[in-house]
Amino acid sequence: MTYADDEFMAVEGQDESPTYPTAFGITFTPKVSGIIVGVLGLLGASYLLFNVVQPAWQRYQELDSEVKSKQAQVQKQQQIQQEIAQKRVELEQAKQKNKQVLSLFATEKTQDTLLLDLNTFVKARNGTLTSFQPQVTTQPQQANGIVTDNSLGPLVNGKLKRKTVNVQFEGSFDQVQSIMRSFERLQSLLIVRDYKAEVSTPQAVLVDSGGRAIPVVVNPNRQVIPNAKPTLKTTFKLDVLSPVTAEEGKEAAPQPAKQPKK
Repeated sequence: MTYADDEFMAVEGQDESPTYPTAFGITFTPKVSGIIVGVLGLLGASYLLFNVVQPAWQRYQELDSEVKSKQAQVQKQQQIQQEIAQKRVELEQAKQKNKQVLSLFATEKTQDTLLLDLNTFVKARNGTLTSFQPQVTTQPQQANGIVTDNSLGPLVNGKLKRKTVNVQFEGSFDQVQSIMRSFERLQSLLIVRDYKAEVSTPQAVLVDSGGRAIPVVVNPNRQVIPNAKPTLKTTFKLDVLSPVTAEEGKEAAPQPAKQPKK
C-alpha cells in the first residue's frame, strides 16, 4: 500500500506539457494559429474585395450611369416633344397671321373691279374720273410686275407683284379729300405715289350792284356759277399689290449660270 500510494502521488505531481500540432517545423500554438487565421482572413477579404466586391461595385456604377443617361435622354426627348408641340402652335398662329395679311392684298377679282370701284367713289362725291390708265413697262425684267428693287423693303423682294395705274380725277377740295379717304374702304392694299393736285378751274370774285363780293367759278362752257368752289385736277400713281404665286416665283427665280464646257 505504501509503495502504490507513493507511485500514484509521484505521477500526479508531475506537470504535463500540452501537445500542439506541428507542420513545416512550426508548432501551431494558439497564438500562432490565431495569427495564421487572421492572415488567412485578411487574404480572403482582399480576394473578395478585388474579385467580387470591386467588380460588382464597378458594374453598379456603370448601370447607375446608364440609367441616369437614359433618364436624361427621356427627359430630353420629352423636352423636344414639348418644343415640337410649341413650334406647331406657333406655326398655326403664323399661318393664321399670314392668311390675314394676304387678305389685305389684291386678287384678280379686286383688280378687275378696281376701275368700277374708283369710278363709284368719285361719282358718289360728285367728282369726275377723267383718266384711268394701267402703266405699261418696256423693261423685260419688270414685265411680270414682281417687286425686286427693294422699293418695298428687301424682305418682300420676289414675294409681291405690283400693278401701277395712272389715275386722274377732278373735284373740289372737299370732294378730293373725301374721295382719297374712300380708298381705305377698298379691300386691296394700295399705295399712292406721285400725288399732285392743281387748280383746273379757279375761283373768281364777282361784285354785285350792292357791293357784295360773291365767289364764282366760270366752267369750261363759260358759264358763271356763283358760290362755287374751285376745281382741283388730281393726278397720282396707284400701286396695287398682290402676292406672288408659287408658279410666278419659280418663273421669276434667277436661273443658274451655265458652266462653260471644258
